[in-house]
Amino acid sequence: MNQFPTTQIKITPLGGTPNVHDNMWVYESDNDIFIVDCGMGFPDEGVSGVDLTIPDISYLKDKQSKIRGFVVTHGHEDHIGGFPYIIPQMREGIPIYTSKLAAGFLKEKFREFRIDAKILNVVKDRQPIMLGDFEIKMIPVTHSVPDTKHLIIKTPMGNIYHGSDFKFDWTPVGQELPDIQSMTRAGAEGVVLLLSDCLRSEKAGYSLSEAIVEDSFEREFRGETNRVVVTTMSSNISRIQQALWVAKRNNRKVAFVGFSVERNVKVAAELGFLNIPPRLIVDKKKMFTLPKDEQCLIIAGSQGQMGSSLERIATGDHKSVKLDLGDKVIFSADPIPGNESNVYRLIDLLSTHGINVSYSDISSDLHVSGHASSMELMMLMAMTKPKYVIPTGGTHRHNIQYGKLAVKMGIPEDHILMPENQSIVIESGGIVHFGDPIDLKNVYVESGLITQDDAHILDRKMMFQEGAVVVVLGLHKAGGLKDLDIIPKGVNVQIDPVAMQTIKEQFATVMGAQDMTRDRLYSKDRISKEISRLFIEHIGKNPVVIPIIIEE
Repeated sequence: MNQFPTTQIKITPLGGTPNVHDNMWVYESDNDIFIVDCGMGFPDEGVSGVDLTIPDISYLKDKQSKIRGFVVTHGHEDHIGGFPYIIPQMREGIPIYTSKLAAGFLKEKFREFRIDAKILNVVKDRQPIMLGDFEIKMIPVTHSVPDTKHLIIKTPMGNIYHGSDFKFDWTPVGQELPDIQSMTRAGAEGVVLLLSDCLRSEKAGYSLSEAIVEDSFEREFRGETNRVVVTTMSSNISRIQQALWVAKRNNRKVAFVGFSVERNVKVAAELGFLNIPPRLIVDKKKMFTLPKDEQCLIIAGSQGQMGSSLERIATGDHKSVKLDLGDKVIFSADPIPGNESNVYRLIDLLSTHGINVSYSDISSDLHVSGHASSMELMMLMAMTKPKYVIPTGGTHRHNIQYGKLAVKMGIPEDHILMPENQSIVIESGGIVHFGDPIDLKNVYVESGLITQDDAHILDRKMMFQEGAVVVVLGLHKAGGLKDLDIIPKGVNVQIDPVAMQTIKEQFATVMGAQDMTRDRLYSKDRISKEISRLFIEHIGKNPVVIPIIIEE
């Protein structure tokens, strides 16, 4: 601890609250700062052309010298996906402390973004991490990605338990059991504040074990004569392990499709978190030389993300993978809250083209949540015995239901804090209260470029600075490109006619081969991204793109 006494501890959620994505919590004393997680999220519907969202770190701009490090709880994208965009904005050399698997995922991300991986530090369970006024210990919990941790944080104002995403799974796949001894020990020593996952607070009872999904996969595979596709979160290594075992038993070879799943499988296998049976894996290009009843694909894109491998397959836009009438796609993931329409749009698109789709609404045991249900959330409260609680990682309704559970556990209502873009302050004597509101902007990543603003202001600002381009495409009934007009509006540079003609020709070459009648939303997104790329390359501007598709 520092030799200079601190007067308070402040906790600030830079991903916003309530929010399921963009996880980033700043712990701050008078002298020191450390940060828990640095996630990403998906943009709201209607924000076209945007790839993802990240936390707003404006609050940290004048506090860089106080930052002692990051601590990462687990390897899901909503907790680590923001690092490649945030680290270049921070002072050089800030260390990141994490578990082995999350470090492996981050190392691959950093290689892709040319970030020095020397800042990564793998920490053993219960090994103290000393960051100025804070001592942090990581303890094992179970979740839908192995090597997930909770944090016990010792501060001059009392102990804090940071309970990020978890459930109590007593038969986990490839994971340690939850460290309930450390949880109860923390409760015995005294916990001033518990921050707890609340995403499944509405669900009664206990979340099911990952182990049951293997039987569900067995049922879906058994007797199937066509190609079988499994899609899940690319970091859900336990689920991928079960799919591999079932494919092996059903005499199917496996190919991985999608950059994120291929990368994560490679890392997990190298670190010993994934056991791949010998001679099971084949290259996706060779997979289609096998009989259909010997094929299994494990594919990224279970959340219906624009441009994901599964969506490109569904739209007929994937270079090496095509699905045929009667093939089966198994969704082994529930939609992330707020992302339901993307997932169901993808399911509809697959179904429209004769693909048999199995998903949770019709087979509830194809996926089990990685988040604690009500009884498990109350168990964590019972073990840690907090004076105050804050629900995290959920929406308003999840927070409210968590508050009702806390009342059942005897926690006074005025000790249940639900910040809405506010800091939380811990004073001497263990008094916890709301701090000042924080002004957080939406931060978007579009084609690698970071833009900060609200969605409607973002469009207006980009149109003022970069202009707009109206792209009018006329299509034949069969889907081929008939007419093309690209009309710049308000681009604040003189556009070289030769450059404009080059853009038009290159765009026609790329998009002319696409079937834009299968999914209009996907096609418009592709048009926006391709025009943005070409304008950046040839003109140095990134205009707002307004696609208009006209069919005969």
